[in-house]
Amino acid sequence: MSYVVPHNSVKQYFGALFDAVRTTVVGMWITFRYVWGVKTVSIEYPEVREVLPERARMRLFNDAQNCISCTQCAMACPVDCIYIASEKMPEGSEVKKTSNGQSIRLNLTQFVIDTALCCYCGLCTTVCPTECLTHSHDYEFAQYTVDGMKYDYLAPDVRAWRDRIVKT
Repeated sequence: MSYVVPHNSVKQYFGALFDAVRTTVVGMWITFRYVWGVKTVSIEYPEVREVLPERARMRLFNDAQNCISCTQCAMACPVDCIYIASEKMPEGSEVKKTSNGQSIRLNLTQFVIDTALCCYCGLCTTVCPTECLTHSHDYEFAQYTVDGMKYDYLAPDVRAWRDRIVKT
């Protein structure tokens, strides 16, 4: 007993095969035109660095030498990521001045910002009367642990950022 294939099903089979090849070629042609015709966007990081907008908000930096310990930044922070502590200056000690001439009446004992919590809203920088707390253009501060995202601005290694970040 032999099986006879109807002529119509062979025609449908080759028609579907042709349609599959045709639509694949059309899709590949569209993809090829898009890839070939579009200018590349990537940069060769870290050799080539992207130029950031002037008002970009990156890593926070506190110039502890000019901080008057007013705690306005900590009060303005919506996520409470700024930890600041100070004590009164000893009696009879010399009154220091900030770079803009304000008197420093409190001795800053702790200034830590947990950048893992920070939402980079900029509220803390706008209320700072001495403008010592600023957003820098330093955006390369990834860490392996969350604890590494806490920056103690009185530590010597963080104070060393001052020469790189503060523009005179």
